[in-house]
Amino acid sequence: MEKLNLFFILTPFMGHAGQLVELARHMVKTFDHITATVLVIKLPGDKIGTDYTDSFTDHTRINFIHFPPMDLHLFQHCPTLGFRVDAVINHHKPIIRDLVASAATGPGPVGALIVDMFCTTMTDVAKEFNLPAYVFFTSNAAFLGIMFHFQTLQDELGQDISELSHSPTELQVPSYANPVPPTVVPNVLLDRDQWSKRFLRYARKYREANGIIVNTFQELEHHALRSYDGNTPPVYTVGPLIKPKKPTPDHKVLQWLKGQPESSVLLLCFGSRGWFGVDQVREIAVAIERSGCQFIWSLRRPSPEKLNGFPDEYADYNEVLPDGFLERTAEKGKVVGWVPQAEVMADVATGGFVSHCGWNSLLESIWYGIPVATWPIYAEQQLDAFQMVKDLGLGVEISLDYNQMNKDQQLVSAETIEKGIREVMDRNSAVRAKVKEMSAKSRMAMEEGGSSFESLRRLVEDIM
Repeated sequence: MEKLNLFFILTPFMGHAGQLVELARHMVKTFDHITATVLVIKLPGDKIGTDYTDSFTDHTRINFIHFPPMDLHLFQHCPTLGFRVDAVINHHKPIIRDLVASAATGPGPVGALIVDMFCTTMTDVAKEFNLPAYVFFTSNAAFLGIMFHFQTLQDELGQDISELSHSPTELQVPSYANPVPPTVVPNVLLDRDQWSKRFLRYARKYREANGIIVNTFQELEHHALRSYDGNTPPVYTVGPLIKPKKPTPDHKVLQWLKGQPESSVLLLCFGSRGWFGVDQVREIAVAIERSGCQFIWSLRRPSPEKLNGFPDEYADYNEVLPDGFLERTAEKGKVVGWVPQAEVMADVATGGFVSHCGWNSLLESIWYGIPVATWPIYAEQQLDAFQMVKDLGLGVEISLDYNQMNKDQQLVSAETIEKGIREVMDRNSAVRAKVKEMSAKSRMAMEEGGSSFESLRRLVEDIM
């Protein structure tokens, strides 16, 4: 079969970079005639966003091109982290254009560009060289649907999307099975600047792509996948793409887990950008202690830049935890900083997961059969939490609409957190049984003949 060289252009966020690399790895591993060139853009100020690409050495047909990091001061004018990402990506556009130009005339010409959902400006490069461009959508099919729905409301019906935040009624969104409360629609869609200058532009570009690749599977999101209008490019479901577990046998948390009973340990972990203020940390601590369950808690220090930065590690957890908490819970659990989440989830001792509801974390919870208690923080996580609890029945609620972008955000009480912990750790719950069933379906989807395997095969055929 004719050799096919694919260019992958990733967004320098941990939740984006790792998944696009995993797609490249999966395609190269599955199809002998494919080679991959992965273009790695660095985000100034983010120490871990593209770490996964630095340690990737297990395939000879994947070539990484690392662009040097840029000076953070060049992007201090950007009002949010999202706008900073856009500015960094746009800065690299002429550099990537030159790379594609040289590759287009060299040996093993480029067959297509596969670009992250935030790198849609790069589809212009593909168009210039008459190459197909595919968008890799790292979120879920339902969120893709609401982006298209809002874009249609604005472009075809002239609706001001920001006004939906004040809607007295729930919203009818085709990609969600239940009416959507305005409180769970994220700021990136309702804030006038974020929507008009970023997400509306992304959605329009998605329409122009040759196809959209989504990290999901048919059995999980069949409702959303059937909801798209006739102006939607082909959608390929290729998930769940789960980053391989790293060999970390010496990690103290993993060693501790080995001695715990099956499904007895609660993991509390809130993503690469997740953090809480001191008062909220203490409510969580009270809830954990009252619940009496064994636990691993990934507790991170807020960045001085707050939402525009990345959390760091505490030198001493006692500065934010209630007096005596560490001593009283020493036999019950571990408070740590960064934690190898996938490795913890894969251990049979883990029985529940309090999560920020980033899509990658939710897919890991399904893959490993671990029920989730939802606590969204930023981005589209409120909608993810809503979908998991209300549409799919695969999670229990601590909160659906917690949002650190909201200046009036109230504390989540220890009582509410404790209730969620007890529900997610219930070994006989209907949610746990449903998650186990969906876990089996997720693994079948990735096997030869499964829905995601066949969708990936169609994608490669269409590129050819």
